[in-house]
Amino acid sequence: MSEEKKKIDPQPEAAPTGEIGLESLPVTTYWSDVVRRFCKNKIAVVGLVMLLIIVVLCAGAPLFTKYDPVLDMDLANLLQPPGAEGHLLGTDDLGRDIWCRLLYGGRTSVLTGLIVALITAVVGVGIGLVSGYFGGVVETLLMRFTDIMLSFPFLIVAIAIMAALGSSQRNIILALAIVGWPRFARLTRGQVLAVKQSEYVESARVAGFGNLRIILNHILPNCMGPIIIQATLAVGGAILSAASLTYLGLGADAAAPDWGIMLSQGRNYLQLAPYLTTIPGIAISVTVLAMNWIGDGLRDAFDPKMRK
Repeated sequence: MSEEKKKIDPQPEAAPTGEIGLESLPVTTYWSDVVRRFCKNKIAVVGLVMLLIIVVLCAGAPLFTKYDPVLDMDLANLLQPPGAEGHLLGTDDLGRDIWCRLLYGGRTSVLTGLIVALITAVVGVGIGLVSGYFGGVVETLLMRFTDIMLSFPFLIVAIAIMAALGSSQRNIILALAIVGWPRFARLTRGQVLAVKQSEYVESARVAGFGNLRIILNHILPNCMGPIIIQATLAVGGAILSAASLTYLGLGADAAAPDWGIMLSQGRNYLQLAPYLTTIPGIAISVTVLAMNWIGDGLRDAFDPKMRK
């Protein structure tokens, strides 16, 4: 009996050295992809660096100046220009160091912007989630109230609130929060309407999950991109709006360090000492510009069309 040689099917050839298999491809998550695209945006990175520098200087103000922003007055050196001995950016009409007041004023202005953005985001997102998810009468009532709030001019509402409650930094935050939340509400409602009919939301309903769990675990995380962008832009807008109100005399005490107060006090010396308004004006502009650049970078990073 002749033995026939069995033909053995050749084994698949191993991948050549250096060839990458599917299992070795890098795995990227949604958020890591967002960070990668944000870091590729040079303008956004520059804005982030600018903001970090401003935050470090303002938060560490006692480390970068030896003066007190209110009590230290050099009455022998009033209205000294930038570069004067002992005063990097000069002095104001009371002999107070401008560099010192700029750093301590930045604390107030930046903190005000952050608090306002946080309050408006929490209130607006909450209203937007409820109205978008439940719909019906709830949505109608909440959205009509939101439309009414949006119909009033910002400055008129803010001035009316300040007139009723009095001038203070706390009331500025309250006024800006009251007029700022409707933008978050409308944005969030639109995002909820876009995702609430998704398959994963329907699967959660079929699984018996409660409304609160579905909203917090399935809908809100998928709406966070636009909300984060809006919050970033809201910080810059709140800083600018707070400076406008304090410039009109509706803010904190006149002696307190604040960029808006510095602008207001310097307007009396526009010809004699223009730097009194120029310096805080530049600080406000740079901070708002940095926040806008960051917001633009986040918008591009969260945009699916920008994925590469």
